[in-house]
Amino acid sequence: MIKVSNLKSFTRGIDITMDSINHNTSLRTNKHLSYEERFFIEKQLQAGVSKTAIANVLGRSRTTIQSEIQRGSVEQIKAGKRVLMYLADYGQLNYEKTRQGSFNTRKAGIISPFLTWVEEQVLVHKWSLDAAVGYALRKCLFVRNEMVSTKTLYNYLHEGLLRIKPMDLPLVLRRSTRKSNTRKHKKNLGKSIDLRDESILTREEFGHWELDTVRGIKDKHDEVIISLLERKTRAYVTLRSPSAKAADIKNTLESWLLSFSTHDSLQQLCKTITADNGLEFASIAELETEYLQVFFAHPYAAWERGSNERHNGLLRRIIPKGTAIRDVSEATLRRATDWCNALPRKILNYRTPQEVFIEEVNKLLGF
Repeated sequence: MIKVSNLKSFTRGIDITMDSINHNTSLRTNKHLSYEERFFIEKQLQAGVSKTAIANVLGRSRTTIQSEIQRGSVEQIKAGKRVLMYLADYGQLNYEKTRQGSFNTRKAGIISPFLTWVEEQVLVHKWSLDAAVGYALRKCLFVRNEMVSTKTLYNYLHEGLLRIKPMDLPLVLRRSTRKSNTRKHKKNLGKSIDLRDESILTREEFGHWELDTVRGIKDKHDEVIISLLERKTRAYVTLRSPSAKAADIKNTLESWLLSFSTHDSLQQLCKTITADNGLEFASIAELETEYLQVFFAHPYAAWERGSNERHNGLLRRIIPKGTAIRDVSEATLRRATDWCNALPRKILNYRTPQEVFIEEVNKLLGF
């Protein structure tokens, strides 16, 4: 009988990853057993090696090995008795029969147009897989049986069946679970977010905005981008300010407010602004009117303007850190902003922020 410690000599050519410290095999997922592995299983069973030992050497779970043995066993006559024996050829034959009707055979032609369209949305328009599936369903772009689910798309991705690579997908939003460690020394610039109506948290009412700045380089003479996000629709607005000075920020924001506040129906378009507690916003409280209230998030509490922060991250994909804002053309800034507003969102039932924002504005105008 062959001992487990000597099985390494039988695994040449088989992809096995060993932990060099603990000498444990790391389990491989999302990969099917190869014929070479099936042949290895057959020979080790004949040698009396246990299923657990085989699983450890191949870097597979014991359940995988057990299931393979059950599927690949056939009744044989041995010493005049009927016994079940595992045969690699029989296991491979059953595997290939099972795979008939899978992506590579039955559905490939049917779903090919959908997959090509999804690849284009990810590679060209930088959508997520879920956004592509949800948008296609909502717009009825394909017959349902000509599509696959988001989960299936991710399976295809990891199996290498798409032109998309994991690095092509948008970064997953990381949510911090750490509790606030608010430092007390930072100056409060105006009314605290604690005084804001709690109903704003529900995002059911239109006209409540989050405010921040996006900087390119550490240069006080460089321009900055003022970013605003409407909480209900996730509409994203970017404004170019000559600098991060409080006066420039205030004047730029005031110009934006005046662009629509002269229209009586649109005065409700901006009811509140909740800003970061940075010194660049030291003067914006002066913009308050009978229609507009300005609040400030707690110092070092970016999550209180989480949607705004996330969209700033989207903007960074096109205007990365270290890029001087003065070198960013107006066309590039507009393209980046339009892209953010054209991304279908699951939370909006796969509509785009632009669609929902226009719908809300039309309500204000009485359409």
